[in-house]
Amino acid sequence: MRSRWGCAAVFADGALGSQTAWMLRPFENSDSNYGIAVTPLPEMHQSVQRALDNGLSVAIHAIGDRANREMLDLFEELRPAERNLRCRIEHCQHLDVQDLPRFARLGIVCSVQPCHQPADMQKVERFLGMERVRGTYAFRSLLQSGAVLAFGSDAPVEPMDMLPNIHAAVTRTRPDGTPPGGWMPQERLSVPEAVYGFTMGAAYASGEERLKGSLSPRKVADLVVLHEDIFTIDPKRIHEIQVDMTMVDGKVVYERK
Repeated sequence: MRSRWGCAAVFADGALGSQTAWMLRPFENSDSNYGIAVTPLPEMHQSVQRALDNGLSVAIHAIGDRANREMLDLFEELRPAERNLRCRIEHCQHLDVQDLPRFARLGIVCSVQPCHQPADMQKVERFLGMERVRGTYAFRSLLQSGAVLAFGSDAPVEPMDMLPNIHAAVTRTRPDGTPPGGWMPQERLSVPEAVYGFTMGAAYASGEERLKGSLSPRKVADLVVLHEDIFTIDPKRIHEIQVDMTMVDGKVVYERK
């Protein structure tokens, strides 16, 4: 087994379902619940500064629009990209639309998990209201602003399977096809864009784009073989596709019987 130092991880806020995501405005069912700052800002500043000073990138869990804004403000002050440190915000679920262009401008990677979107659709409308939906799971808007999207599964919170994530990013629906046409369909991605998020986008986030992320000479052979071509089938079926084989560093570690 190979291992290496990756990055330091810090939590800025809670989650949408528990109404602990740190928001700019209160949740819809309360006049005073703005969520919580899990790590106080002075402590967050100190932790991130220490990591950067020691050559470590930082990944910050931020779900609410206030949490994301505060973390972008922090990165704007500390300028990790100028040190060639590739930092990221994990989740980026609920953003004020004014903050969308800041990820690209500051060189901060958006590490997102599309599988959360189908489960959160109704909660977003109930807890945040339709006015704040525009900045929620805004994958297309982030991509068009120049941000790098790195996809993940958030395992063990969600299953590790990438295919339901690609399905969610491309269709914006649940596995049963609801809602018809997708939720906020203007934020859908193409299949190549979604695959890129799981391959080159993820490799870029970890600083390994020269080592992995594409099938290229002198890169490690980390790959899967699927039993159908997800670039040509109906995208509604992507989550049903089976993995025939998995290779890690050129070695077969799984074969479907």
